[in-house]
Amino acid sequence: MKNLLTVLTVFALLSLVACEGPAGPAGKDGATGKDGAKGQDAGFVYFDGFKEGLKCASCHNPDTDTVFFKSAATFQWNASKHANGGTAFESGSSCAECHTTEGFVQKMSGKTVTEQANSSPVGCFACHSPHKNGDFTLRNSSAVTLFSNLTGVADYSFDYGKGNLCAQCHRPRTQAVKLDPSKSTSTDAVNDSIRITSGRWYSHYGVQSQMLMGKGGYEWSNAPEAVSNSFHTTSTSIKADGCTICHMTKAQGNYSGGHSMRLETEEEGMNLNGCKTSGCHATITTLDYKGAMTTTHKNLDTLKVLLAQAGWLDTLTMQAKASSTKPLVIKPSQKAGALWNFFLVEHDLSAGVHNTAYANALLRNSIAKMRGQF
Repeated sequence: MKNLLTVLTVFALLSLVACEGPAGPAGKDGATGKDGAKGQDAGFVYFDGFKEGLKCASCHNPDTDTVFFKSAATFQWNASKHANGGTAFESGSSCAECHTTEGFVQKMSGKTVTEQANSSPVGCFACHSPHKNGDFTLRNSSAVTLFSNLTGVADYSFDYGKGNLCAQCHRPRTQAVKLDPSKSTSTDAVNDSIRITSGRWYSHYGVQSQMLMGKGGYEWSNAPEAVSNSFHTTSTSIKADGCTICHMTKAQGNYSGGHSMRLETEEEGMNLNGCKTSGCHATITTLDYKGAMTTTHKNLDTLKVLLAQAGWLDTLTMQAKASSTKPLVIKPSQKAGALWNFFLVEHDLSAGVHNTAYANALLRNSIAKMRGQF
């Protein structure tokens, strides 16, 4: 009996299927749903879109993408300080614009820079926007305004070609407590003083643009040595290509030059290809050209000792001995220029290579000031 019922049930179902008529016309489309979250609303940077007519396969195919475009640059970048400097952890809203790719893209896109919960080091898409531009030209190469951080001294414009993109971050931040060069000859220690309330009393760590231009240091009008600039500041080649002419010179193996941006490594020694650019240093054999680095290190060490002896410099943290609860008061204020100049040259990290004449004139005058020689 069960078998008979099963057969009848199957037969009935088949009959219904067989009798089903053709499908009717499709109904009207339903209402459009809400757009998904984009850009900053979704917690990430909404990138720049795509250039009209862009064809993905122009780059993304095994013959070009792998061999000619991104892979080699990425390999070099992996050896760079951008990749390994640890700065991507500085991802708060006030730092992300230079310490993370995401924040930098926000800044360059004219968006409000926000805290980056998921940040990455400064990489390919910080400097380049290939989907928007259709190629690997730089994201931005406009001149950059640098803060002077000295009372009465106007901000100045950095315009060194491709190096302008570098200067978007390798530049000073604003400083609340400023020195006044108009008091550079003041000797009134009773009435004239400066009150420093932060150990981070300096323009920033990324002051390379200032140093190359020969700007940002404290100059005494009655100092024993006139302040001047080196060849790098006015070189036609450097004015045209900026930082890239040396730091992104022809790669020397895998770890220097190119997108590593390094000029010296343990594996490959010194990369002097950029230094030998036509019109520059044809016979150079060392980055310590004419003892520039040796001299700068010697002057930095001498000034460091004098500042530490004065109780102004913490040589462990390499910051000013100052805080909001224990401010550092220097009388007269113009003497604090020695501390300011020390930080500027030390934070430049080139040991004088960027601008030997400027760096060492600032240091020697600062040493003389600390010794009471003027």
